[in-house]
Amino acid sequence: TIVVVTALFFSLQYANATSNSSKPTRPPCRINIDNAPISKTIFQHHGVIVVIVKARSVCNFPQQQVLLTVEIYKTALLGDQLVTSSETKPLAPTSSGLIVFNNGTTRVCKTKALTHYYGIAYSKALINRKWLYAGRTQSPKTVPLLCGT
Repeated sequence: TIVVVTALFFSLQYANATSNSSKPTRPPCRINIDNAPISKTIFQHHGVIVVIVKARSVCNFPQQQVLLTVEIYKTALLGDQLVTSSETKPLAPTSSGLIVFNNGTTRVCKTKALTHYYGIAYSKALINRKWLYAGRTQSPKTVPLLCGT
């Protein structure tokens, strides 16, 4: 019986190790940023064509006074150009919690010129009475849009 129990123990340890290593682990606090689309909602409600980038500061612990900055860039021959940026208001009630959103970074399209966009987000937050910083996180893809700025 000792051999069976020992064999069962090692097989469970091996199964746990292999199943855990196949899943990527997420950091306890991170920034999730979306690709840059044309906002259908803003167009439907306001009749304006805009490029938008949304981001979230996600933490497994309560975060307070989050300053989440989102920047929209367009690619260019002589180097990428910052198109616009926005920040959350750290003292606003919406800047605390497990998830803090910055969904307001937009730029009006002036023409229908094909332009490639991506977003960058970074933040600082008060977590357990310490200031923690999340480094620059880029959106997964650079997206071509018919939106010249």
